[in-house]
Amino acid sequence: MSQPARAVSLRTYFALAYGAIFIALACFWPFVEVADGMGWVFILAATAGYAGFYLLPAILVCLLLERLLPARAQAPRWRNAVLQTAATVITAAVLLILYADYRLYELYQFHINKFVINLVSTPGGIAALGATSATERSVAIQVALLLAASAGLLALARKLPGFRDHLTRRRLAVAFSALTLIFIGQELAFAHGKYAGDDKLLEVADATPFRIPLKLSSLFKALGIKHTARSELRLAGGTVRYPVAPLQQDKAAPSPNVIMLVAESFRWDLLDPEITPNLWRFSQGATRFERHYSGGNRTRMGLFSLFYGIYAPYWYSFEKQRVAPVLMDTLRSRNYQFAIHTSQSFDYPELRHTTFTQVPEEYLQEIKTGEPWQRDIQNISDIIAKIEKRDTKRPFYSFMFFESTHAPYSFPAQDALRREYVTELDYIKLNLRENIGGMHARYVNAAHHIDREVARLLAALKEQGMLDNTIVLFTGDHGEEFLEKGHWGHGHGTTFTEEQIRVPFILSIPGQAPAVVSHRTSHLQVAPTLMRALGVTNPPSDYSSAVPLDQTLPYFVLGEYDLMGVMDEEYKISFPYTGSFLFRYTVQDMNDHPVAVDERKRALAKRDALLKAVAAESRRFVGGG
Repeated sequence: MSQPARAVSLRTYFALAYGAIFIALACFWPFVEVADGMGWVFILAATAGYAGFYLLPAILVCLLLERLLPARAQAPRWRNAVLQTAATVITAAVLLILYADYRLYELYQFHINKFVINLVSTPGGIAALGATSATERSVAIQVALLLAASAGLLALARKLPGFRDHLTRRRLAVAFSALTLIFIGQELAFAHGKYAGDDKLLEVADATPFRIPLKLSSLFKALGIKHTARSELRLAGGTVRYPVAPLQQDKAAPSPNVIMLVAESFRWDLLDPEITPNLWRFSQGATRFERHYSGGNRTRMGLFSLFYGIYAPYWYSFEKQRVAPVLMDTLRSRNYQFAIHTSQSFDYPELRHTTFTQVPEEYLQEIKTGEPWQRDIQNISDIIAKIEKRDTKRPFYSFMFFESTHAPYSFPAQDALRREYVTELDYIKLNLRENIGGMHARYVNAAHHIDREVARLLAALKEQGMLDNTIVLFTGDHGEEFLEKGHWGHGHGTTFTEEQIRVPFILSIPGQAPAVVSHRTSHLQVAPTLMRALGVTNPPSDYSSAVPLDQTLPYFVLGEYDLMGVMDEEYKISFPYTGSFLFRYTVQDMNDHPVAVDERKRALAKRDALLKAVAAESRRFVGGG
């Protein structure tokens, strides 16, 4: 006896929906390198198993509704409508999430994770992406299309009566059992890959979004299987102990004015006589650092390294416990006036909870609406007004964060330096390879605009007679890539490419002669340099992981929300430190190319002590708890 049409129709629908989800997951395959036949077996098993796993919520909800809704001999139409609506809406939601993850992975090489959730849930987070109105329209269209596609599957299911008859309970039970075994098998393979440190398998596994973080270490140990993976580094967390010794200040030291200018995504090659003529001219009378690097490839870690001079993992404890950098504490102790401005938000990244946590709100100005280039103009005008009205008997501190060079790269059209630019960025429809030249032109134009605003501020400082008694620095929070290494933007996966971390750095300190520094330097060295200029006599190790800029570092430490990088003269080694990513070391040469397996093993073995030292330094300013 055949099943009721409504039930069989839903079964047909779920069979078709399973196929759609399988295809959606298969779209991730080109992003990973499958080295051999076993790799293909694993990725096929993972795709088959997870396609069923992601469809399960829709099936379970419909089964629950069938039990809860009143059943009669002739089921009312509204009951069928409720079941079918639940199935199509939940399936559409699954497809939408997978599509969003696909677009995210395509652009940035990581899946939806805690960072993305934090971005969406934090006030100002979505705005920080620079999404345009065209992007918002495209998102709405994509949602509508996926809902329509899900409904289309239901319509197709109704037109497949022959297929209905084949979906008996027995056959469905066999299919379900097979998928369950496949799912369990690939999960066991995945857990063993983590236990054994099988980087090839882990890379293939990364093609599956929302993977269950299964661990079976105890089971494998009980079975006598040798643990061959390198130890994971969990560095985030702990009670802050910073600085490790009370600060000592030379009371006779001068208190110069301090102006810190930071531009979003501003990479080193924008400092150029044509693109930024005013900054270039200013650098000729200051110290220009030719090989300077941010402490991270995202704003949060770039600014954290700049103000604190310590490694990325500390951010989590410092943000939670609202610990200000000693640099800002020192300025407050010396009775500085504050004018702290951003053209984005102090909530994202969370500067209210870190860098400026002890600064009264009256000194914080954030402009979050309007075109970014207009916000930058307004902020500079307001800083100039505050300079003109300042108490000349007290030192003055100002921080300005320019937003124009964040995607979609904002500038007044009439002042464009490069005329062949993309007129509007739609992140959903964006074809990177076809449009990257026009996008870079926008970026250059935005930098050219920031240069004009910096010139206005410098002119005001000169007019007020402040330049001879003012420390002025200009830099970027991190860089920006335009497919030079296969990525667009910044903050990509396990990579810290040159384009994403190298930034300009100009520093003018009263009494210091102009100079050009050719050795590599880091944002981590800025706080020790400024603290020394402010008369702090402690050794930098009391409050920093670095030394002042006039000294060289043997290696550089980089950070992202979940990943760290250690860079020396030969390699960049990166690894997760929060547990949010599959743990593995990634080794690249200084041209950001992955190295062969044998070379990777040699590089890691040679730097084992270095990696342990970085881990120890990442715990030095926190205790247990």
